[in-house]
Amino acid sequence: MVISSTAAPQTPSPEAAESFISRRLSLRHLRVLQALSEAGSLSEAAETLHVTQPAVSKALAEIEAGLGQTLFQRRGRSLRATPLGQRLVALAQKLEADLQRGSGDVASMVRGASGELLIGATNAALAQVLPDAMAAMKRDYPNITLSVRTHALTSLVAELREGRLDLVIARMPPQDMPADLDAHCLLAQREVLVISTVHPLAKGSAKLGWDTLNSQGWIWPLPGTRSRLLQDRLWQSMKLPLPTNLIETGDITLTLSMMKRMPLLTLLPLHVARIAAQNELVKILPLDADLGLANLTLWHLPEPQSEVVEHFKQLLRTAAEVRA
Repeated sequence: MVISSTAAPQTPSPEAAESFISRRLSLRHLRVLQALSEAGSLSEAAETLHVTQPAVSKALAEIEAGLGQTLFQRRGRSLRATPLGQRLVALAQKLEADLQRGSGDVASMVRGASGELLIGATNAALAQVLPDAMAAMKRDYPNITLSVRTHALTSLVAELREGRLDLVIARMPPQDMPADLDAHCLLAQREVLVISTVHPLAKGSAKLGWDTLNSQGWIWPLPGTRSRLLQDRLWQSMKLPLPTNLIETGDITLTLSMMKRMPLLTLLPLHVARIAAQNELVKILPLDADLGLANLTLWHLPEPQSEVVEHFKQLLRTAAEVRA
């Protein structure tokens, strides 16, 4: 049985509803909707907001009356947002994130900084493209704060949508590309096979074949990742058993550190492998090992970007062109 959270509101004209949203809908109203969505009940929402339950009920009634729509429905003991309620909750979350970002920017400028840039990045961007762009950014804006988040891609995309990140740099398969975000390809890079320079086989590496290499120690992607799936498929296509002497990690920094210390093989993006080879950590082997991973891509919301974000996007493109 579904029961509205309030009595069914009278439907105002579209003009009156639009006027309510533009003139009377307040941050207080939106915070009430967000609290109701997260808490699932009037009493818990009131506790979260440190107000009385009647105050929460009154605020919800004001919004529903202004829009002429029910925003929450009661199912058992909990409240669930209607589709319109969900849209307003998403707006509340976005505005709350923007407010927090804005307050952080103001605070940093009061301290003498020139704002903050929040960047989400996966491993593929960390070796060269992102550091190059960050170094250039600090030359152009010495007092800007550059904050880099490197957790799971799904979390980074969620934070971008919520306004808690300015942009995300990642390799994402075409079928997983979010339609609501703008994308700009930075770097198309294949994977290559590399061997540690400390490996006994490194000196005669030009003559090595897959059968010999497969019995050596390997660094392999973590189970459950797309890289692991594609690498397992590559081995299956070559009719090779999966190596048994493995270190599993998704961290390129750890991978390069282990390659420096131990006789190992692994697959690396070409631009990362080139850097490691220049530093004499690895040798690139002349064997086809392309996994078919997605291009390194820059993602951001389709709304207009600030001057600082636009400048950093151009620096990323320049850094990628140099490394192509």
